[in-house]
Amino acid sequence: MLRNHRDVRKSIAWLGVIAAGGLIIYLIMIPPVIGMADNGDFNRVIGISGIAPLDKNEPYDERYFAYSHTIWAYGGYTHGGYVSTHVLLVAVSGWISRIFSWHHYDIRFIGACYTALLLLAIALFVRHSPLLSSRKLTAFLAAFTAAAIVWVFGDIGYAAYFQSFFGEPYALIGMLLTAASAIALASADMPSRRMLALFIGATLAVATAKIQNAPLGFAFALLVWRMMPLRPDRSWRRQTITGICLLTACAAIMLVFAPDRLVHANRYQTIFYGVLKDSPDVAKDMQELGIPEKYEGLAGTNYYETGTVIPQSNPALRREVLDQVEHKDIALFYLKHPDRFVDKLRKAAAAGASIRPYYLGNYEMQEGKPPRALSYQFSSWSQWKAHQMPHSLTWFASIYALYIAGLAIWRMRAPSRRARLVPETLAVVALSGAFAFAIPLIGDGEADLGKHLFMFNVCFDMMVVSVLVGACYGIMRMLTIRNGE
Repeated sequence: MLRNHRDVRKSIAWLGVIAAGGLIIYLIMIPPVIGMADNGDFNRVIGISGIAPLDKNEPYDERYFAYSHTIWAYGGYTHGGYVSTHVLLVAVSGWISRIFSWHHYDIRFIGACYTALLLLAIALFVRHSPLLSSRKLTAFLAAFTAAAIVWVFGDIGYAAYFQSFFGEPYALIGMLLTAASAIALASADMPSRRMLALFIGATLAVATAKIQNAPLGFAFALLVWRMMPLRPDRSWRRQTITGICLLTACAAIMLVFAPDRLVHANRYQTIFYGVLKDSPDVAKDMQELGIPEKYEGLAGTNYYETGTVIPQSNPALRREVLDQVEHKDIALFYLKHPDRFVDKLRKAAAAGASIRPYYLGNYEMQEGKPPRALSYQFSSWSQWKAHQMPHSLTWFASIYALYIAGLAIWRMRAPSRRARLVPETLAVVALSGAFAFAIPLIGDGEADLGKHLFMFNVCFDMMVVSVLVGACYGIMRMLTIRNGE
């Protein structure tokens, strides 16, 4: 019977992979090609990855924000914007592209890489979905799992990111593979070292995708430590210790070697577009933070806007403010004024349900669409979240409280360490989401909150899918008990 159950889950996994692959190809790769316009962040990645703009003299209004670009040029491997393993995947896509064309880089190659990794995650989730006593119910649950994942993570809000050079899809795929590989490890009587390697690689991708994700590496290292007793052999123990050291070291490197330009930009945003934005008493806050009063006119401005009373490049501003006020000072300020931080959290909640930035166009200019036009094909999940789901702090806090309580009960009832690994992994996903919700406010103020809350959306949506699959499993179990199977 178990063999038949495994066979049916394997078959459903293949069907889910085929369906998801066909959907993504149709949504973003078949003309009109769908991608995401550059907001200025691409330059941090493409130079070091050997890719360059096709037309270096392209007008600003066409290169940024309004239109996506499918065809790019190849360039030299120059210095990048910051340390990230994301550039490795972009570079690999460039090498693959060169096999087919030495003249131009097609962004659909990076889209194909993300799609292949998404399909791997779907296959693992479905292949290791829960077993039930009935073959028919097992097949139904596996199919429901596949459908739920494709509905949420095949949404155009996520898929459009695949054909861009943003780090967000890299982190998305990493988080999905993290959970999928952990479930696969928990489902196996003898967990494989290859699956553990996938888990470590996926968590490493999440932690090193963006600087703001780096602290998550320490939480993932703790999860690897929890996996150490799953097998008694020395090779497994050595691999887990190596994974712990690798995650810890890479997270530390990301934090320590962040480029000064990014550090100062983030500090500016945190101070002037965070703490001082909408402050009830700007002068008092500046005094508490040790900021000279001459910079009061910068309150409410962001690092990239022009026409400020004092230019952001002013050496005195950097010396007297940006080199002096650190993120720990901002965190301490919010600890002293929790009501102010709660107010910022409310603003994050209001912006926290948008999967994609609605100000970045999805179409190429030659498609004749208006600037910043978006594709809404297969967008029911992202549209429901953006326009129907509550956007209040109370809503998100309530969902989190219920979810964590459910995981705690599940873990307490789990019969073995291996069985406890799944709720522990989902707890880390929820923790990552909570972290991703709060940290942008301390690290970057209210700047581009919708985009900076991408990881929060990923984790929240993973929580939703897990609840849907769990509810379906519960119903199937009840039917099994009722029928006396």
